[in-house]
Amino acid sequence: MAAQTSADLDAILTGGGAPRTALLRYCVMSVTMEPVFVFLAREYRLRPTHGAALALYDMFCARDAVARVSAPGLLPPRDLRLSAAIRPIRQQWEAMQSPRPDTDPAAATTAPYKNLFDFILSALCDDPEGPLAALARRYDPGLEPEMNLPGGKLNVGQRHFVDKVWRALARPRLLRAGFWQVETIE
Repeated sequence: MAAQTSADLDAILTGGGAPRTALLRYCVMSVTMEPVFVFLAREYRLRPTHGAALALYDMFCARDAVARVSAPGLLPPRDLRLSAAIRPIRQQWEAMQSPRPDTDPAAATTAPYKNLFDFILSALCDDPEGPLAALARRYDPGLEPEMNLPGGKLNVGQRHFVDKVWRALARPRLLRAGFWQVETIE
């Protein structure tokens, strides 16, 4: 029996094209949100907007996030750094969305920090026992996303996540925030 090598997830995520789409599709189907978050948080660094920061936080990091990443020691309620940093971003976003006639919303608005999610990215990417490392050991980029699943198909819980969480909630919110790449991730 041949020893299985680890997939280079970083190369796949940064390389783009069909291999990245296949990996991200597999991640959604297997409810492994960490690589999706890593990819989108890196995209956020290129264009840090209020909407993108809020979408990433609300979908992946908030206490009740529908696609919460596995980094409990770095996320609310254990670590409040990110929620504290998001608070003024949310306030500015709300002011920009419904400006009062007597105020200029652009006057009090600052761009969110591009490195807002970096401490979470570092923790996820550098943990040799974390979810990304585990995925790298089990994911075969030579197979179709479905064939990487146990039995080659979605189980009931995975089907529910794809249909009721990813397609209905997370993907539309991320698209509205400017993460157009998620359109290809079913």
